[in-house]
Amino acid sequence: MHNEVDKKQFSFSQHLDTTFLKELYDNDFDQAALVFATSAEQIRAELNIAQEKFSVSDTAGLRKVIHKMKPLFGYVGLNKIISDFAAFEDICAGTADISETKKGFTHIVAITEQALQTIDSEAKRLKQFNTQCL
Repeated sequence: MHNEVDKKQFSFSQHLDTTFLKELYDNDFDQAALVFATSAEQIRAELNIAQEKFSVSDTAGLRKVIHKMKPLFGYVGLNKIISDFAAFEDICAGTADISETKKGFTHIVAITEQALQTIDSEAKRLKQFNTQCL
């Protein structure tokens, strides 16, 4: 009983859509920790694939990877990033010339790397919180 009270005291980082995350996880912080960790792993894997697609000038393949990555940011409360990914996806869909995607891709990589730092930090906080509440 005491642990249930403690678990409800966790607050998601202000850098995240806290209202959305509270509704999504409904105080199931074990599940949240799992989703944050697996989302970070998946984002890293997909980012590597995106970089491969970019390096071989495969705009159609790049668009598919970006489309696949987009919802992962929602699971961790980084919903604002989804619109950046959607805009870049549209750029990829509108051209076969990879050089037209360079500026957008550089931006996508930068915000993804920054997002991964945020996700990793929050995953660590969730893990520590869940460990303390055992």
